[in-house]
Amino acid sequence: MRVSPFGSRLGLVAYLALMAPLFPAARAADDKPGSAPEKRVAVATCVTDTASLLRREAPDKPWQVVKEGEEVFSGDELLGGISGAVDSKNGAVRLVVVGDVDGRAPLPVLETVFVLHEPKDADLDVTLLRGRIRLINLKKAGAAKVRLRVRDHEGEVTLTEPGATLSVEIYGRWPRGVPYRKDPKAGEEPAMSFTLLAVKGDIELKGPRRQITLKAPPGLAVLEGDTLSDPEPTAAYLKELPAWAPERLSDMASTEVGKRKEASILRWRKLAAEKGPGPATEALLASDDPLDRRFAVLLMGATDDLQHLGDALQQTKHQDVWDAAIIAVRHWIGRGPGQDQKLYKALLARMYSPREAEGMLELLHSFGEDDLARPETYQVLISYLGSERMSLRQLAYWHLSRLAPAGKKFGYDPMAPKEQRDAAIKEWRKLELPAKQ
Repeated sequence: MRVSPFGSRLGLVAYLALMAPLFPAARAADDKPGSAPEKRVAVATCVTDTASLLRREAPDKPWQVVKEGEEVFSGDELLGGISGAVDSKNGAVRLVVVGDVDGRAPLPVLETVFVLHEPKDADLDVTLLRGRIRLINLKKAGAAKVRLRVRDHEGEVTLTEPGATLSVEIYGRWPRGVPYRKDPKAGEEPAMSFTLLAVKGDIELKGPRRQITLKAPPGLAVLEGDTLSDPEPTAAYLKELPAWAPERLSDMASTEVGKRKEASILRWRKLAAEKGPGPATEALLASDDPLDRRFAVLLMGATDDLQHLGDALQQTKHQDVWDAAIIAVRHWIGRGPGQDQKLYKALLARMYSPREAEGMLELLHSFGEDDLARPETYQVLISYLGSERMSLRQLAYWHLSRLAPAGKKFGYDPMAPKEQRDAAIKEWRKLELPAKQ
């Protein structure tokens, strides 16, 4: 099974060229200029434990716990971590959020967010904004149809028989070498990778000009690509299901670390059901368990709670909170166009100067091969190690410790007193960079 290496190519292929063969251009009704908002009607029911899903009616509305057995409505954003599920109103299709606590999936998904629509010519109509879901045919006989929307495109998925299951996964990120700009150039936007995998049975994917049938292993089971690769992805043969996608979802957490992560999530669910999402997240952030703290930070990013995430970083004494925050925010700006600019404005509101805010965004992007071949890149990163801004120090060291791991022996700690940091910086300046590691 091929997995596209993130950032290995610098040129962008237009998203339309990649996805149009399967998914024709489409826009939700409430995205069309001058059109009325989408009618809010019950379209599905939550069939998993209370707090396995969160919902909000609009980006400016608070996230709320979805209770087991509660109806969910068209137009609402639904957020899941590892196992939330809804059944379509007619009982034909189950949509399951699939997490990756073991860290084995080809795409580094942290959370799943989707929006359901009132189905008109399908059993279920869903926009997948990010993450990984499974679509399962629950009918006792016959095919089930799903209208699947991804960004500005949509297509028809036919689950051809009872039990037929399709895994759909998308992930956005800024390609290596594309810098932050307050005014992005045409074509400069986060790239998107996708994987469609037939887990069980035959799956038909249909667009206006192309139709593909995926068959669960052994067979032509997987279709994957990204906006950096070939515009005409073809199905690949798999002898058996990959380890990251077992047929039974109960087998997803098989490692010791995965089981511990799952336990953190279940602790949060229990607290969220009792006290609400906010207090539950605060409780895990205050935990002595690093995995609890990591989950709390990632959840702040997933729920767009940048204000509380910033407060948590100002107050924390734990380096693991910073490490998780860097991952969360890099994912956050990679969701799609415009996220960079939102973060820039949020930093200005937290009293960052324009220069500091731009420096933050630059460090949240990844360097290209040309950047890494220039000594000046490393000199700038080393200079940031001495910044008065903790966030700039953290990001600079995050890059340096990965690009030049030999420097770890100097013992630099972004949270250490200035005298200790300055001594380590002197040693970093002596290191010949760029250097082969």
